[in-house]
Amino acid sequence: MNVIELITAWHDAKRAETEANAKRNEIERQILKLITVKEEGRSVTMLTNTTRCIATSKLNYKADLKLLQQLTQSWPESERPIKTKVEANEPRLKQIRHERPDLWKKLAQAITLKPYKTHITLEKVDGV
Repeated sequence: MNVIELITAWHDAKRAETEANAKRNEIERQILKLITVKEEGRSVTMLTNTTRCIATSKLNYKADLKLLQQLTQSWPESERPIKTKVEANEPRLKQIRHERPDLWKKLAQAITLKPYKTHITLEKVDGV
C-alpha cells in the first residue's frame, strides 16, 4: 500500500473506532441505569449463576490547596490531607538535553527516556 491508501485506511479505522466508542459508552450508560452502583467503590451485580457485572466508581477530589492548608494547619502533620509531590521538571530536562550536553551527560544516568506513541492527525487544508 502507498501512503495515500494507508492514510485512507487509517482514517476509516479511526472513524469506526470513534463510532464504536460512542456506541459502547451509550450501552454502558444504559447498563448503569439497570444495576446498583455505589458512589465510590466496587459494585457487583450477579447476572446468572456464573456471570456477574462489576461496576467500579471513583470520585475525583479537587481541592483549593491554599484554603485546605489554612483549614488544616493546626492539625498534626500525619492527619493533614495534603502531600508534597517531588517530580522531575520535564521542560527543564528537555532544555538541558538540547542546550547543555555537558550537563546532560551528568544527569543522563538518572533519567530514562521512553518515546510516547507517535500520533497521526489528518487535516483538510483550505484552498488546496
